[in-house]
Amino acid sequence: MQDIVLISIPESTIRNIVEQAVRKALSENTSSPTPSTEGKQLLTRKEAAELAKVCIATIDNKVNAGVLKKYRTGGIVRFRHQEVLDAFSQSLFDNGKRVATTRSKKS
Repeated sequence: MQDIVLISIPESTIRNIVEQAVRKALSENTSSPTPSTEGKQLLTRKEAAELAKVCIATIDNKVNAGVLKKYRTGGIVRFRHQEVLDAFSQSLFDNGKRVATTRSKKS
């Protein structure tokens, strides 16, 4: 029978270990672009959403929050491939920093 050993690890250490593991997994996962974005530097909203595996509204929300920059070419909105990857990989670690807002009920 195995002995169970319990140890105390600071939250910051666990957070760092998990963050490093997730970053490594994301970099391995994103090293081969999806076929629709392969070799493209500028992406449409739809392509950016597919790359980040989110809906188009989430792309718009990232733009409105100032996390993702959009570029206009001939009146058409485009996004840089690497900036899309960066915006969504970073958001995994910013969740703990968000401040929750509540709506007050009208009487």
